[in-house]
Amino acid sequence: MTLCLPLKEQIITLNVVPVIETPSDETPTSDKTQSAGPSVSNENPTSGHERKYKIREVLMRTLEGKAILASLDGERCISLKQRRAIQRILVSHLVECFGEYPTSDVKTSLAVSIVEEFPCLKDHIGNGYEAWFCKGRNKRPSTGFLEECLRNRRKRALRQTNPHQAQGQQGAGSKRPCLVLHDSDITEERAMQMVAWLKVHVLPLDTVTEYMRDTAIYRAKWIQEHGTRTVAEIQTEFPRLVDTPGMIAQDFHSLHPEASAKLAEKWVSLLSEKILKLAAKERNAVIHLSAMNYNDDTDTADMKGDVALQILPYLLPGSSYKVAKNSTRPTLDEAKTFFIDKKPVGTNMPEYLREAGKTRPEPFVLLLGQDSAFSQVFFVFNGEAQEQRTLLAAVDVCFKSFYVYDINYPKQCSPTWEFLQTTVYELPGAESSAVRFLRTTISAL
Repeated sequence: MTLCLPLKEQIITLNVVPVIETPSDETPTSDKTQSAGPSVSNENPTSGHERKYKIREVLMRTLEGKAILASLDGERCISLKQRRAIQRILVSHLVECFGEYPTSDVKTSLAVSIVEEFPCLKDHIGNGYEAWFCKGRNKRPSTGFLEECLRNRRKRALRQTNPHQAQGQQGAGSKRPCLVLHDSDITEERAMQMVAWLKVHVLPLDTVTEYMRDTAIYRAKWIQEHGTRTVAEIQTEFPRLVDTPGMIAQDFHSLHPEASAKLAEKWVSLLSEKILKLAAKERNAVIHLSAMNYNDDTDTADMKGDVALQILPYLLPGSSYKVAKNSTRPTLDEAKTFFIDKKPVGTNMPEYLREAGKTRPEPFVLLLGQDSAFSQVFFVFNGEAQEQRTLLAAVDVCFKSFYVYDINYPKQCSPTWEFLQTTVYELPGAESSAVRFLRTTISAL
C-alpha cells in the first residue's frame, strides 16, 4: 500500500511515486493549512490550473486502472463501469492527499489533467473538462463526476457516524432555460381573433394550419405567462394543438427553426452507429440488444436507428431524486420504459392509457410489437395516443411537445432528453455529467 505523505515529507521519501508536478520553488503550505493533508492555498498561483497530475501513474497502481489505460489508448473510449472506476480511483487519491474537502482549484486542476492526458475525454463544448468538474456559480453547487464522487463519499461517512442526519439528494425533472420569444408578426388583437376562431373550427385544414402558424408566438407567450396551467387547460385554450396532426412540430419550428430538423438529419447518418458501438460495452445494454434480436450485419440503417433510440437510456444513468421523504434512483430499465415503452400487439389501449395516466408522467413514446420489430408506434400525451409513421417521428414530436407546452422532462429519463436537447437539437440548457461524457465519447469515435 502506497502512503501519500505531506508534500514536505515527499521531498525526502524515495519510495513514493510523485503524482503531482509542481514548480520546484513552490513554498510548502503552513501547518495550519495541512490539517487534512497538503491543501492548496488560494493565494498560491500553482494551486490553480498550473498544477498537473500524473494521471497515468495513479491509474497504473491498480489492475482496474491498467485496464482503463488499455481501453483509452487502444479504443479511445471507456465503458460506464470504467468511467465510474476512474473517478473512484482518482478521487481516492485526491482524498489521500488533500482530505475530504479539496478546494475547487485542486478539483479543477485534476479535471484539466484528465482531459489533457486523454484528449478523447475532452468535450468540444466549453472548456472541455466540465463533465469531470464544474465549479458552482451564482449559489449553484459544483457538479461533475469528481464532485459527485466526493459528495457520495461524505454522505456514506455521514450515514455511518449519524444515520439520522444523512439526507438523500434532492432530484428534479430537468428544466430548460426560459425561452426568449421574438415579437409576433400580427397584432395581439388579431391573434386573439384567430385563437377564438380556432376554438370552434377544425376545417378547412389550410386555414387551421395558417392560423396556427400565425399564432405560434402568441400561444408560446400565453403558456409562459400562465405557467401554473395544466396541459388539459392549455389544450382547452388551444384545442387544435393536439387534434390536428403536425401542429406541435409547426409551433416548435416557429420557435426554433434552426433546430427543427436536427433529429432527422443527424440520428441515422451520424449518431446511431456510434451509440450502438458504445452500447456493446455495457452489460445491461447488451442484454437488451440480445432480447431485441439485434443483428449488426443484417439490420438496415433505419432499423439500427430505431434500436439506438431504444438503447440510448442505457448509456445515460439517471440521478437520484426524492419521492416524499425517500431518495430514489431510477434503474436503467425504468429510464428506458419512461422514455419508450413497449407492449405486445393486442394490448387493450383504453385500459393501458388509463393506467399509464395514473402511474407515469407524460409525454412518452409507446411501441406495440416484440423484439426489434414493432407494428405500431404512438406519441402518448394527456391520456391520448397519436399514431406516428416511424419511431424517429414519435421521439421527435415527443421532444418538441416539452418545448411547446413548456413542461419539464420526467425525472426517470431526463438525461436521455437532455442529451437529445443539447447534442442532437443543439439547444442550450443544463446538462448532467453523464450527458457531457456521452457526447465527448461519441465525438472521439
